[in-house]
Amino acid sequence: MHAMMEGPLWGVIAVASVAGVVAAACFVLMFWFIFKPGEKDPHHPKYEILRRDR
Repeated sequence: MHAMMEGPLWGVIAVASVAGVVAAACFVLMFWFIFKPGEKDPHHPKYEILRRDR
């Protein structure tokens, strides 16, 4: 076995599971903020970037 895989299997599975949940949460938030950002201020800088005439 590799040196980093030494230890109880349940510990490796727990760490990998937590990392997977965090990664999945990041992807969910990424798509949430892309499609429903919630910003309504008309003077927000994103509206200068996302103008329809650009």
